[in-house]
Parts: sequence; structure tokens; C-alpha cells
Amino acid sequence: MLKYVAAAPVALGLGMAADVLLGPAPAPADPNVSAAAMAASQPVEIISRARWGANESLRRALPRCDSGVRAGIVHHSATGNNYAPSDSAAIVRSIYEYHAVTEGWGDIGYNALVDKYGQVFEGRFGGITNPVEGVHTGGFNANTWAVCMIGDYSQAPPTPDQLRAVGELLGWRLAMDMVNPRGTVALTSAGGPNTRFPQGATPTLPSIFAHRDVGDTACPGNAGYAFMDQIRDIAAQFKQPPSTRDFAPSLQGGAIYDRWQAMGGASGPLGAPTSPEAPSGDSIRYVVFANGAIYWSPATGAQPLTGRIYEAWATLRYERGPLGLPTSAEIDEPEWVVQNFQHGTLNFERHTSTVVTVMDGVASVVPPPPAGGPPMQLERFSAARNPVV
Repeated sequence: MLKYVAAAPVALGLGMAADVLLGPAPAPADPNVSAAAMAASQPVEIISRARWGANESLRRALPRCDSGVRAGIVHHSATGNNYAPSDSAAIVRSIYEYHAVTEGWGDIGYNALVDKYGQVFEGRFGGITNPVEGVHTGGFNANTWAVCMIGDYSQAPPTPDQLRAVGELLGWRLAMDMVNPRGTVALTSAGGPNTRFPQGATPTLPSIFAHRDVGDTACPGNAGYAFMDQIRDIAAQFKQPPSTRDFAPSLQGGAIYDRWQAMGGASGPLGAPTSPEAPSGDSIRYVVFANGAIYWSPATGAQPLTGRIYEAWATLRYERGPLGLPTSAEIDEPEWVVQNFQHGTLNFERHTSTVVTVMDGVASVVPPPPAGGPPMQLERFSAARNPVV
């Protein structure tokens, strides 16, 4: 029988127990984004098209793959710089619609985009590890891979997180094709009205160059262009596949960090953090981990979510859904794994692998998440608690 289970103490699935609440300890003070150090062997996570909400019905262009990637190209979007981390997915969607529909290119032109918080978004359809030809640099779209820095860097410089993410992303991608980020390459121009090189011209360019190096444009802005050497240096030091940033230092001192450590830290069921602590509404804080999340509020304390129950809660729209916030961790029953929420429970049935929600005594099966994963609220992409302006 499904029921609301008392939650003191809470089984954590590690053969240990913890109190339901960590007490009214406040979430840690907001550090600057750059305080979360990134090791040279750990590039940023790439947010897929499905996760940033690409409307694939707008896409009319079939992916065209070249023989390989010979160079990386840096752009800026020339849009505003005053945006929050939770705005970035919407900005990417607007660029996508502008390129695909207004410009008639059938898809977003860039292979990837990076916001000022270091969040990386998958660009043109076809697979980020494939040599997909984009529409971004007139005359030089073939055999190149373009990254767009979201913002206007004519006068304001890119942020350290943005530069690091751009450099590591390009270093990782170029390494697949054995391209030296500090080297040079001879590329043949396809010509056209948007390039300074006529068709058939073969300029020798840096392996990572800027749009303005070949186009009649100031892109990526004077301030952005000044950091091209730094981007190349970062890229040259980085040759590992995408993983996650080391956000753990920025979490220290708060209830979420303490709960994560009590569960075993990075070696526990949640794994390593993949975002800094971020707000949801006025009083809720959360951190996303490799295998789940921890949510904190003054009323509920810091509670972990993992596995199928976390997926089901996400499908029901997270804390904004009918269940509200978790008030316990998972509780092991002989046939069920149960987790309490403010307005009911989620119950994972071991034998059938189904998740059932119980609210006001009414049980209903939660449908499995779609193939692309559960729906993502925009702030789930949030990487910063203290926006960098």
C-alpha cells in the first residue's frame, strides 16, 4: 500500500542515515562566478538543443558534413550583455529563430554558443562532434567550426568564464581533427559578398581566427578580438572531452554542501556538482549534480533527489508542480522507494520500475520522461549566483 512515510531518520541509500533537516542554516554567501575554478582537464558541460528548447519544427536545413574541421572561428552575437544566466537559453532560441526563419538559413548558423557565465549551448543540428558545416562566416563556412560568444564585445571584454569555456571548447573540438590551436591553416575562400577574399583565394590564417579576419565585419568586437591569443592559449592546453566544471569550492559553507558531503561527496550517489548554487524564486536554492540535485528552502532543509524519482519530479515541473519541494530523501521500503514532498509522495515500484505519485490519497502513475529527457526549466541552466556584468 502506498502511504506517506515518516521521514526521521532518512535512509540515504549508502547504509547511513541523516536528519531530515540540516537546520535553518542559510545558503552560502554568493561568490563571484569565477571563484568556481575549472581544472585544465575539465571542460564545460554542453547543453543540448533539446535542453535549451530548440523548436525543431523551425529547422529546414539538413545537416551537411564536411571532410573534417581544419579551423575554429570566434564570433559574438552583438546582442546585449545585461542578461541573467536563466536568460541564456531564450537568447539562443531567439538567435536560432532569426537564423532559421528570418535569414532563411534553415537552422542556427553557429556550431556552438557560449554565454558570459561559461554555459555552452549546442548550435547547428547534426552532432557537435561531427564536422557539420554551418552558416556563420561568408566564404569560409566549409571545414570550419564556429563558436559565438553571446553578448556585444565591441567595448566590454568577455568574462573570464566565457573565455575559458570558448578556449576549452575549441581545444577539445580541434583535437578531434588533430589541429594545433596555435598553428596556421590555408583555407580556400568560396567568395561571396560577405568576405574580403575573392573566390579561390587561399589566405593563411591562425587555426583559431576571428570572423573579422576574413569578413567585412568588426565581429567579435574590438574588446573580444583582443583576447584571441588567450583563447588560443587555453585551447592549446586543453585536449580532453567535455565533462564538468569543479563547482565544489563555491558550495562550501552552506547546507547544500554539507548534505552533499554527508552523502559521500563526489564519490556518493549524486556525483560531482555540475552547477554552482542558484536561486529558484525568493527562498529556494538548488545545485545540480551529475546524478541528481539538492534543493534547499527554510521550510524543508536541503533534500537530495536522484534517479527515477528525480526524473518523475522533473516531469511534474519540479518545485513548481503539484508536489512542491521534497521534505525528505529517498526512503527504502521492501517493495518501494518512497520520497516525501510538501504535498504528497513519489513512490518507485521496484518490480515494475514505475513511479507513482500519491496526493490527497489519490495514486497515479507518472509517465516516463520523453526521449530527450524531462522538461527543463530555464533556471536549470543557471550557473551563477552573482551575475558578472
